[in-house]
Amino acid sequence: MLKNKDLLSLLIRIFLGYIFLSAGICKLTDGNFGQIIGPPWLEERLAEYGLGLFAQVVAVSQVVCGALLLSQRFSLLGAVMLVPMCIAILAVTVSQQWAGTPYINAVLLLLNLSLLAMEYPKFRFLLQANTAFKIKPTSIDRIGHNMFSWLGLGFSFLAMAAASYNLVLTNVFAVLAFATFAFTIISKVVENKLDVLLLTLPFVTMIVLTLGRIIPYAEPLLAVLLLVEALLLIIRLILGAKRKRETTQPAAALS
Repeated sequence: MLKNKDLLSLLIRIFLGYIFLSAGICKLTDGNFGQIIGPPWLEERLAEYGLGLFAQVVAVSQVVCGALLLSQRFSLLGAVMLVPMCIAILAVTVSQQWAGTPYINAVLLLLNLSLLAMEYPKFRFLLQANTAFKIKPTSIDRIGHNMFSWLGLGFSFLAMAAASYNLVLTNVFAVLAFATFAFTIISKVVENKLDVLLLTLPFVTMIVLTLGRIIPYAEPLLAVLLLVEALLLIIRLILGAKRKRETTQPAAALS
């Protein structure tokens, strides 16, 4: 069973990865791709201020950062790259006075910073350059070191390349990317059945969002998936906290 911290780290990576990958592809398909945030009309709006190219760069950057986060192998790189982009997007939404959007982007930025905070041991050398540190790999650092990670990245970039030309191919490549990223996580690394379910359900949700136009009753299905995920996560965190107490109490008694 993964530690609660490691499980939450994986879920944040998956959430942010999907949010930004899907938002980028949605912009490149003029709003014809399932996603949670937007806006798909960003390029059109910013073009009024001579910033159409900036909007395209944002869309491509969102896909790249999202794919790196979902790959797990390069998730730390994706999280680092996401910081300046989130700040830039937040600055644009505030300056344009878009209602509600700055708050959403602020939450996403905080989530990204919390993800980096969980990786603090890997950044300590930046604060104490003259000190040697031994970095112990965590259980989730092994995730992504397989062919599925590379396949997921490849399918993600193929989806991005097809976005301006063929919507069917874009959806096919995106679904393949989500499927391979799911295998990246559960392949030989995450063995606890509840953890596997918790980390697989988000990818099922991604596929339903992507194919929502052709899946019957997609919206009720999404609601059920989100509810099940939330309930299972609460149960899993309670079990994880209980297990931590059980393992620390004997150690404290021996000392």
